This record gives sequence, structure tokens and C-alpha cells, in this order.
Amino acid sequence: MLHGLRKGEAYIIVDLVGDFVTGKFGSSKAVQVAMSTLETVKKMSGKMEILMTRDAHITDDPEFRIWGEHCVDGTSGSELYDGLAQYATRIIPKRHYDAFFGSDLDGYLRAREVTKLYISGISTDICVQHTVSGAFFRGYEITLVKDLCTSIDEKNHEDAVKRMIANYGVSIINQWEFEELYVEK
Repeated sequence: MLHGLRKGEAYIIVDLVGDFVTGKFGSSKAVQVAMSTLETVKKMSGKMEILMTRDAHITDDPEFRIWGEHCVDGTSGSELYDGLAQYATRIIPKRHYDAFFGSDLDGYLRAREVTKLYISGISTDICVQHTVSGAFFRGYEITLVKDLCTSIDEKNHEDAVKRMIANYGVSIINQWEFEELYVEK
């Protein structure tokens, strides 16, 4: 166990990977979110579980029919944004929108008696929203770090946040509020 780790809470960072930050679906907003997230995890390292999901598709993955080829496992498009991996307590590869589906994420969290999740990442309206849904249906308390999220199509961001509040009862905080919870003064 990490020294000083707050029991019962974890931070899940969804898909801050090459193709979603600087690659095929990347944007300047995605780079800003990735850089801000890196600043946050540097401050929180060793204070809480920090889990990072990594979209990692197989060749000819069925999802490619919708989005085209992206985040192929073993390519730079599926690797975490520069500098992030070193702060991860655990990296969770995933093939589906919901980071819980078909991965060991739930088992890992339950083994550590985690009940409260902070979630951020890309894309707010796809993988973040589906991961929030997966967490909700598994009984976790969820807080979304809103300004550390972005959508591939940014116009979908706010609608996704509203849906997560309405459908899953998520609490909303921003980066500085999140850091205030964990960074000693």
C-alpha cells in the first residue's frame, strides 16, 4: 500500500492516449486537458489510487466500423499521454467505451475497498460517460472532475455532463477543488 493513501477513494483517468490527445481525434483542448491532468496527478501521487485507462483495440476491432481504426494496442495511439504513466497506480487496458466492461477495474477497486470515484478524461460523451454508467451500476459514488474532461466534438461535452448528473447522480467539481481535497497546504 502506498504511504499516506486515502482509503476508499480512487481517481480514474479515462483514455488520455495518443489518438485522443494529439492523434486522429486530438485537439488543442485535449492537449490542455492532458497537461492539466498531468499537473494534478503530480500533486496527488502517493495520496490516492490513480488508475488510468488506455483504449487498446485489437486489429479489425468491431468498433472500427463506427470510428475507423484508432488506439490499436501496441501503437503510439494507444499509449498514455507523455509523462502520465509514471503516476499511475495501475493502468487498465480496455476495448470498450465502459472501462469496467471486460476489464479487471471493478475487481481491483473492490480488493482495495474503494467506494468513491473521481473520474475525468476523454471523451466526455463516450468513454467517460459510459465509465460513469458502469461505476453507477456497480454502486460507486461518483464525482466528475469536469474541467479535466473534454469531448472529441466539444459541443457534446456539456450535454454529456448534464446527462451524467441527471441519470447517474454524479457530483461535479473542477480541478482546483479536486486538488484542494488532497494537496496539503
